[in-house]
Amino acid sequence: MINRHGTALLGIGLLVIFGPCAGSSEPSPATSEILESIRSQALFFEDFNDDGWQSRWKHSSDPKYNGRFITAAAKNWTGKGLKIPDSSRYYGLTALLPSPIDPVVRQGGSSGPSETPLPLVVQYEVRYDSGVTCGGSYLKLLSADSALEPQGLRESTPYSIMFGPDKCGGPGKIHLILRHRHALTGTVTEKHLSAAPLPESSDIYTHVYTLRIGPDHRYEILVDGSSRSSGSLLEEGVLAPPLLPPREVPDPDDIKPADWVEQATIPDPDAVKPEGWDEREQIEDEDAVKPKGWREDEPEMIDDPAAKKPADWDDEEDGAWEPPQLPNPRCKVGCGPWRRPLKPNPAFKGAWKPPHIPNPKYKGPWVQKRIPNPDFYTDPEPLRSGVAPIGGVALELWTVDSGYMFDNILLTRDPAVAEAARRGLWQPRHEAEVAAFEAQVKANEDAERRRQKTEAEERRKKRAQAGAQGRVAEAFEQLTERVLGLFEAGGLLSPLAPSLAPLLEWLRGNPQGSGVLLGGLPLLVLLPLLLRTAFGGGKKKGNASPVVAATEADRADGSEDEDEEPAGGEGAQQGEQESPEAAAAGGGDGDSGDAAAAAEEERKEGTKEEIAADAEEEEEEEPAAKGPRRRTPRVA
Repeated sequence: MINRHGTALLGIGLLVIFGPCAGSSEPSPATSEILESIRSQALFFEDFNDDGWQSRWKHSSDPKYNGRFITAAAKNWTGKGLKIPDSSRYYGLTALLPSPIDPVVRQGGSSGPSETPLPLVVQYEVRYDSGVTCGGSYLKLLSADSALEPQGLRESTPYSIMFGPDKCGGPGKIHLILRHRHALTGTVTEKHLSAAPLPESSDIYTHVYTLRIGPDHRYEILVDGSSRSSGSLLEEGVLAPPLLPPREVPDPDDIKPADWVEQATIPDPDAVKPEGWDEREQIEDEDAVKPKGWREDEPEMIDDPAAKKPADWDDEEDGAWEPPQLPNPRCKVGCGPWRRPLKPNPAFKGAWKPPHIPNPKYKGPWVQKRIPNPDFYTDPEPLRSGVAPIGGVALELWTVDSGYMFDNILLTRDPAVAEAARRGLWQPRHEAEVAAFEAQVKANEDAERRRQKTEAEERRKKRAQAGAQGRVAEAFEQLTERVLGLFEAGGLLSPLAPSLAPLLEWLRGNPQGSGVLLGGLPLLVLLPLLLRTAFGGGKKKGNASPVVAATEADRADGSEDEDEEPAGGEGAQQGEQESPEAAAAGGGDGDSGDAAAAAEEERKEGTKEEIAADAEEEEEEEPAAKGPRRRTPRVA
């Protein structure tokens, strides 16, 4: 037999299966039925769908809270929600519960025997329409008090539990704070969750935050139905400070002695750096030679000779005028004191440090004595006894953003009711938001493709009018389309698309780019060879010194001599075939020819020496004249 409670949950489950209608700002009949079913089982529930919300919720009358909530339907929402309309404002809004509720109870009453523990479940939805940079979006469950008035909300208004996301500057956190009263001293202290989970604040989707606190002092925080943090509130380190006071505390009168040594090892005072230990990381390059043409007596910067002192320059007000500086044109190689460059020291061993030895004065870590905690007490149920009953729900916030949305604020004892609300209210809304966003992304991509296609058609028409040149451009565009097709979803090269996204995007806007890529490939292959030829494969003939020029000219003369000798034709060949007697007869002429050749060689050597001397004196002052060397035809 199913009781009334089970029947309501069954109804919610059926409605979740069939789902609410989407696309309207008003809740569908199915959604309305879910809302009524949840409301009938909740300690508190608010969906902000009717105009009566302003009678249930009251803004703070404190002038500090100058913001005013409104209700509106967010994009892709069915139904309305509570909205922060203005940025950089303080907001304060409170709704009282029908009657105070304990944080946790046991079935049968707060003091009677228990068979099934009844937890407290807090759940609500948050969405950031315009994103979030700095602002709170948490709930405060206000402590019940006979003097509690909704309009009297202040920052100092006592609360029992604070829960929800908060972000400003960093990634943010999901707060869980319990205000607990000490049983002996009566002091109320805020107990913060030490390792607070991160909120969902990087998208524009609606997210649902759920807090469960059980009578066994276990808690769980869920976001979109997924657990983000859980554990025992009594466990050491979960809350700071702990929910219950420790048995012992450090003795405040126990102070660490001034001579207490906690350093286990010390540098060996007798250690000496080994002889030859080189700590120089770099040394001068002894093989380096000062470049030829380096001017040590010239400054690197000189006054601009063309600069003139402005006519309106006042030395008394503006100071002494100095012409602007410009690089010294005589410092083509370098100016100023020349120093050898540094190079890595092959003998470098690093900075020497003495080895460590045991410290003879070491006494070990100092531990402060502990004494019994005078405020210690035991309590099997500190939540029920130390956390005040809840009398209201409040949004006491400050934000620099606008567009925060809140909806479906729920307090219940049954986690199944909260789960049904999540599945029946939040999940269809979230799925509609995701579907709408993906549809928008696809629509944008389709629009971009249509735009590119239209532009491509226009380019084809223009090329068709341009004739042969246009046909070449069209061929490149078709090639680009085929190349891009390889990177589309399902294409042969689709796995490489993410890493090549910038290049592919560039190709879409520049179809002729495929020709650039194909034409540049051979250049990339030949570039190393060209660089080697240009910089390492030969001498720069255009910049040769006069000595080299003269030497090259002489070599050219010699080569011409060799070329001209065979010009004798048959006579030369016949001379080679003369008999030894004829050769002996012409011996006198050969001696005179040798003497003339030796004289000519001496003349050439002298000319080379003179040119070299002149070049050393005038190399930096005036470059040698260049040009082809003219020669007088030799007389046969």
